[in-house]
Amino acid sequence: MLVPVAPTQGAPRSIALTPFWIGSAPDSALPLQLPGVAARHVAVMEREDGFYLSPVANVYPAPLLNGRSVSGLTRMQNGDVIQIVPGVAWRLETGEPLPVEVAEEDEGDAFVPVAGRSGNKKKKKKRKARRSGGGRGRSIAVWGAVLALVALVVVAGIVVYRGATSESQMTPLSDRDAALFDSLLLVSYDHMERGSTLLDMGLSDQALQEFARSTNVVETSRLRDNPWVKPRIAALEATIGEIYRTRSINVPAQYRDAKATVSTASALKAQLSAADFAARFGAMQTRFAAQFHRDVVVTGRDHPEHLSLYGKGGAIDMRVNDLSREQVQWIVATCRAAGIRVKDFSTDSVLQAQIASAIKAGLADRAGTGVHLHVDRFADRHDRWTTGPGS
Repeated sequence: MLVPVAPTQGAPRSIALTPFWIGSAPDSALPLQLPGVAARHVAVMEREDGFYLSPVANVYPAPLLNGRSVSGLTRMQNGDVIQIVPGVAWRLETGEPLPVEVAEEDEGDAFVPVAGRSGNKKKKKKRKARRSGGGRGRSIAVWGAVLALVALVVVAGIVVYRGATSESQMTPLSDRDAALFDSLLLVSYDHMERGSTLLDMGLSDQALQEFARSTNVVETSRLRDNPWVKPRIAALEATIGEIYRTRSINVPAQYRDAKATVSTASALKAQLSAADFAARFGAMQTRFAAQFHRDVVVTGRDHPEHLSLYGKGGAIDMRVNDLSREQVQWIVATCRAAGIRVKDFSTDSVLQAQIASAIKAGLADRAGTGVHLHVDRFADRHDRWTTGPGS
């Protein structure tokens, strides 16, 4: 948990979710409505090997960890103190033994309230003596010069950052960053599609968790502050909001005001155009009708998540409960042979549990569909739901 360090007020906060966002946004895990605190100022992240502090780039003032500025992902230990802004600090308490620390000479008066660290009274007296007497006037002049210099640096930094941002928006990602972004989007799409399915089944809590994972996978990466990536994160959040709206469900607060200025569908290259995808899927439908003397039932296309993730005409859903195993296998094999990706959500453990529970309760109409296939035009994308040979 995070425990406030005096003079900071408040109750300890349990780190129940990761990333644990600290900022002025109302939906922050630790909301701080204070001057200088950005909407998303800094995040505490839990990993297998411990807790990490993950600051947001270009926030001012920068967060401090034990009195030192943090510019990137930094491992934390029990007892470490995070200073959000001057005078506002929280201590990490994991329940582990406090690390043994070696006292260091403090050259300044930085706010460093570290657990187990005691001040040196002699040094404090020396610093107090140096600050007393005739040095007071010089201190005022020095501080005035420092403040003026800081103001100039801040103004210059804003100008440079804005210029860099404008230029970066016109510059594509490097090959290395583009490959990373592609891999992040694949994971993000996986969570969003599963969240949409869970929401359709009435499992709102589990759906919200999947949607959160969908955006967190990009927001916690090193690309999160890239000017080209940031609007695509907003597009993911806007898509989630539309998923709720099209189902006439109240939109969670964190997605309510999100607006998309770009389409994430253009971020990854599809192996088929929308026209090619439609033609190949149509050919499969014709062959299926001739083989089984019935039509393939399409239950959804161009949903908000389809438009955002695959583009118009780029994906189709088939949710039915009257297909035989042979027919399902035929559809999967024929689509894959035509270069169409097939995802089978029917094996989802959460969905299966919901279906079994509904049937056991005698509510077959709430059991959902026996088969939930998703097909799209990105043949080389692979996740846990993508069917493979022998599926």
